[in-house]
Amino acid sequence: MKKLQILVVALVLSTSSLFANTDPKPETASMQLRTQIIELLGTPDLELQQDVLENEIEFMVTAQGSIVVLNVTTENPAIENYIKNRLNYKEAKVAVGKNKFFNLSYKIVKEI
Repeated sequence: MKKLQILVVALVLSTSSLFANTDPKPETASMQLRTQIIELLGTPDLELQQDVLENEIEFMVTAQGSIVVLNVTTENPAIENYIKNRLNYKEAKVAVGKNKFFNLSYKIVKEI
């Protein structure tokens, strides 16, 4: 009986250490894609009239892994061209399996 108790305690300790080593917030595919999009966009070298510009980017990732920009919600055509030139038909490092649509908020802050 004593060996059974020791075995149960050992089992509980080993399984609790497995759960303690798991990452509580694993990085999802959409978070990896967001990180890649931000890297591709970089910092625009544009003259801004406002201190902060907020844009919405609607894009899709094809089954072949290509990023296609569908719409950029902005009033500045230069920013729209910048975003489309930096993202359109670039290779996504994240596999999505089939055509998938995404929305991304993109904020540009004027450097002082």
